[in-house]
Amino acid sequence: MSLKHTPEQEKIIAWTGNKLVVGAFAGTGKTSTLEAFARANPEQRMLYLAYNRAIRDEAERRFPFNVECKTSHQLAWPQFGRFFQHRLTASLRITDIAKLLNSRHWPLAKMSLISLNNFLYSADSEPGITHFPDENDRCGLDAGKILGAVQILWGEMTRPDSRFPVTHDTYLKLFQLSTPDLSLKWDLILFDEAQDANPVTSHFVLNQKCSVILVGDQYQQIYRFRGAENALNAVELADADRLWLTNSFRFGPAVAKVANALLKEAGEKRTVSGYGGADSVSDTLPEDTPHYCVISRTISGVIGVALTASLKGKRVCWIGGIQGYRVEDLEDLYWFSVDMPERMQTTLLTRDYRDFEEFKSIAKATKDADMGQAIKLLEMYFPLPQKLVILRRQIAHNENEADLTVVTAHRSKGLEWDTVVLNDDFNDINNPLISAEDKRDELNLLYVAATRARKALVLNEMMRQVVQQTS
Repeated sequence: MSLKHTPEQEKIIAWTGNKLVVGAFAGTGKTSTLEAFARANPEQRMLYLAYNRAIRDEAERRFPFNVECKTSHQLAWPQFGRFFQHRLTASLRITDIAKLLNSRHWPLAKMSLISLNNFLYSADSEPGITHFPDENDRCGLDAGKILGAVQILWGEMTRPDSRFPVTHDTYLKLFQLSTPDLSLKWDLILFDEAQDANPVTSHFVLNQKCSVILVGDQYQQIYRFRGAENALNAVELADADRLWLTNSFRFGPAVAKVANALLKEAGEKRTVSGYGGADSVSDTLPEDTPHYCVISRTISGVIGVALTASLKGKRVCWIGGIQGYRVEDLEDLYWFSVDMPERMQTTLLTRDYRDFEEFKSIAKATKDADMGQAIKLLEMYFPLPQKLVILRRQIAHNENEADLTVVTAHRSKGLEWDTVVLNDDFNDINNPLISAEDKRDELNLLYVAATRARKALVLNEMMRQVVQQTS
């Protein structure tokens, strides 16, 4: 990006006031603009609230001394998180819920887990019917039964002497409920990626006495399934000043045209301009491409691409590491499916399920996407263990050594590559049965994935249709 700021950026850097919302399209230099704002106001004590640890670490290296960079969970850790350290788990499993409820009523366990997570993501003070799945998705369960189960779970998670697992969202929720006063330490909050903020975070940010600048792109909201809401449009911001960043320094006019096709399909009137130099969009990947990134919709899509490439002798780099794609769990599931538990790395499956048939029946009863994907992969790449040996042998630990990189669209957010290939596993946005909300989510995922490209973008069939429809 040029050291000279655009007129759009200058307006933001010179802003003074109480609340500002910045709508920033992909690659438009929002972090650089916030950094310039912080440097222009060295007398103000600022908190940069980052979406995740990786963004926070990068911000810590970039921002000036008057800015502290933290995630919301880091804010909550000293007062609440550290007291649950010995009970922390990445996520609760259906079997954790069933054991606490002393029941093998799997739909109840699933509905209780969904409702509990929805409460943790929310700004509400206690669990209630608003956190339940839609009535058509409750498997005929009585609302009172679900609420009772959620109350048991929440009570057990917050009980200091309990041994029940606790997620990181638990102590963040407790922090929000304590109504923290951040103005005691900071004059202004820089709230990044606000379009994907959970209400639990946006609630305590937007109710502070100090000033706040929210920055984000509503078309990069891709975590609604985790309870995220677009804080850029929160009712608390009705009187906020609003500015825009529409000039992308990441890509040129060709990729911008694809991005604008998606924006138009989503109903956006503004357009993004490509200031990143010469770029191209094509339907096929040139054979002499030295390195490229394949972005998939699903974990099974990532593993499928990686397996296919590895079997052809290509070196594959996994964004976040292969361990983040549950390949070991998949291999254990294979040995579990062929009744060879002695080959499994952990006893988790044998503890939680009587046999593979029960695993499949629970997957069907709960419509669990991850369980369903795992079963599908076992069928597609049978026998799996021999293929995984090759898969692991072909791992490249950094992109300089790799022929290709693999990643999901969700994990790709905030990253970029010279050449991006869109996998064919994205959901059909032209499906007449798709809901308006689901279509918006899928458009956003396509937009995030397509705008990771700096120089070349290879379209899938879905993206080709979108461009044709809007041209």
